[in-house]
Amino acid sequence: MTALAPRDFLILAVLADGPSHGYGIIKAVEDRSEHDVLLDPANLYRCLRRMSAEGWLDEVAARITAKGRAILRNEAQRLESLLRGLHPSLVGHKR
Repeated sequence: MTALAPRDFLILAVLADGPSHGYGIIKAVEDRSEHDVLLDPANLYRCLRRMSAEGWLDEVAARITAKGRAILRNEAQRLESLLRGLHPSLVGHKR
């Protein structure tokens, strides 16, 4: 599996907490990323349509699907693994 773009990861994470729409998703993504990931409505809806086409979410209800949850879980595990591998070097320990 290829890595998700931060935008996609954050959108899925927001929707994993429950259905949301437009402005709520944009605001939550901005908050969770500490304003590092900014979405405009056109970009958000393009992402939602693509994710819906991939089967990751139900675009009409703005609800994450089981496939979307699996994608999110796999990406979170991949990122955690990367961080575990980096942690010793970040704190000055050799591997």
